[in-house]
Amino acid sequence: MKPRNVIYPLLLAALMIFIFCMSAQPADDSTETSSRFCTFAAKLLISNFEEFSPAVQSDIIEGLAFVVRKTAHFSEYALMGCLWFWWLHQKRFSPLIALGASALFAVSDEIHQRFVPGRSCELRDVLVDSSGALAGICFAFIVLCIIWSIRNQSWKQHP
Repeated sequence: MKPRNVIYPLLLAALMIFIFCMSAQPADDSTETSSRFCTFAAKLLISNFEEFSPAVQSDIIEGLAFVVRKTAHFSEYALMGCLWFWWLHQKRFSPLIALGASALFAVSDEIHQRFVPGRSCELRDVLVDSSGALAGICFAFIVLCIIWSIRNQSWKQHP
């Protein structure tokens, strides 16, 4: 058995469990997690953040929270798309399978959130997630092309 047939499925399972656990957080807990991260980021990025009034700080954190949440969705699913593609890249239609599997998980995750207190099922999140998966698949394809090109060049140089 090839190592990739063990490693990629394990990494995918770990990522899916992580996403599921994050989605299982009630809205208040999820908001608190995002707010803590956004407060840290605001203090890091804005040198005089603590000099602003609490109302302005709250507005900044609220604005950052939306961007952080959507970036997290996009990034998680970009990684998922990469992992699916790298695992299946030798199979026929692997990009479509990778995108379909990622999109299907995104849909199931949103349906799961519908049953979590304060959370909702958002088509926008499925689109963000699927876009992330597509970006990840494109990245994975480019990396494989580079690797193939380097290997191909080394064969030409060493007859």
